[in-house]
Amino acid sequence: MTRPARPLSGVGRTPNEMKYVVFGIMLLFGVPAMTWLGMTNRRAREFLVALLLASTCFGTLGKMNFDSYELYRGPDRGFEVTLTDLIALSLTLVIIMRFRAKMKAIPPRTLILIVLYLICIFSVATCPMPLYGTFTLFKLVRMFVIYWCVVNALEIGVSVNALWMGIISIATIMTVLAVKQKYLYGMYRITGPFDASNSVPLYVNVILPLLLTWAVADRKMPAWKAMASMFGVLGLLLSVVASYSRAGIALAGVSLIVVLIVVNKRSANPRSIGVSILVFLLMLAGAAKAADSLAKRVKDAPKSSEEARVEFNNAAHAMLHDHSMGIGLNNFSYVLTTRTEYHRYLVVTKGESSSGVCHHIYNLTAAELGYPGLILFLLVILSFCWTAFRSSLQNRGLEASLLIGLLLGALNLHLQGFLEWGFRITPVMQIITMNCGMIIGLSRRVDMQMRPQPKRLQKKAPAREAVAVCP
Repeated sequence: MTRPARPLSGVGRTPNEMKYVVFGIMLLFGVPAMTWLGMTNRRAREFLVALLLASTCFGTLGKMNFDSYELYRGPDRGFEVTLTDLIALSLTLVIIMRFRAKMKAIPPRTLILIVLYLICIFSVATCPMPLYGTFTLFKLVRMFVIYWCVVNALEIGVSVNALWMGIISIATIMTVLAVKQKYLYGMYRITGPFDASNSVPLYVNVILPLLLTWAVADRKMPAWKAMASMFGVLGLLLSVVASYSRAGIALAGVSLIVVLIVVNKRSANPRSIGVSILVFLLMLAGAAKAADSLAKRVKDAPKSSEEARVEFNNAAHAMLHDHSMGIGLNNFSYVLTTRTEYHRYLVVTKGESSSGVCHHIYNLTAAELGYPGLILFLLVILSFCWTAFRSSLQNRGLEASLLIGLLLGALNLHLQGFLEWGFRITPVMQIITMNCGMIIGLSRRVDMQMRPQPKRLQKKAPAREAVAVCP
């Protein structure tokens, strides 16, 4: 594979020897320690599952980038490894070594994911800068490990409470960061643990409906957990509003209202109605308080941002027209910068030395992977959404209700994909991958609940035992 000889102005590696030391310590000592704990203790396994979820919002604190090209403006800029990947590796080892008989070696949807990956490999083999494509190929392997891990964690019997602990941890971290950045640092648009403010709603809206569903639908949830869930929902909603993403705020509000309506329609009870009324009133109060700021944001939104989106979309359409099989995975920015036939579409961003990414995940996917890649990408999305929808209708139990929240979280991200490429940001891709894993894991539990149980023959107790218990 040919290494790029600084094809873009300012693009190069940023070596940092310390990251290798940290990675080596975690790999040699952290992974074995987590694996041993997970194999010997049920609570430790549940803690690792919760930590797997929570680790996705650690931002740059939890990642190392090997052979990094940080100034390249494509979604992936090196061979990245995160804390989430190391935890997933530990849990995978636990499942394989301790629960081989129970695990699902080939989880549902593996075949279609493999076909999509083969299309990605073909695009990298034929693209102008293969190294950039291999960055994303490496990421996709890591994502499948996370998916496999989440599906099988639920398959071997990990409690859904572990998922709640991970999600409430995310809500706590995001709330603390939102309050600190907005009210202590005075940031106009918070970024949370991410590099850009637009990443906040993309990430948060995946789990926001799920947490509210939990608070409303789980009748057995203790009062303190229900209150924690409600405060977590409000904290996550605050972080979305404080990012001032117009699409993100709209999707968050609509998805929360849908949760309140659907869950109460399925199984209304005094507690769910009370929680729903309280959450709805707090949402109204928050909307009234933020109305002026939101109106100002809509009014003052720079026109150049929308114009740049149009330019990138036009360039993506032209790439697809010229290359029906795509210009190559993670190569959009490179091709847009170096090919004059596409660079001519740029006006607002024409003066930049390195072009950015198309702010439309479906146009970006089509430009890089062509029609086959776009079709497979859409089929993958629809297959998980359909599974969540179908299984949520099977019964009115907790797992089926949680699938409603998971479905709405997935729809939030995929709908905002018409305006953002954030699906490809590592924490966002990790959380939606876990969303897909939870959809499959919980849907399998719902299916098991609906299967008729075999009749068991009852054996009569021996006569001497009956006599023995008599006074």
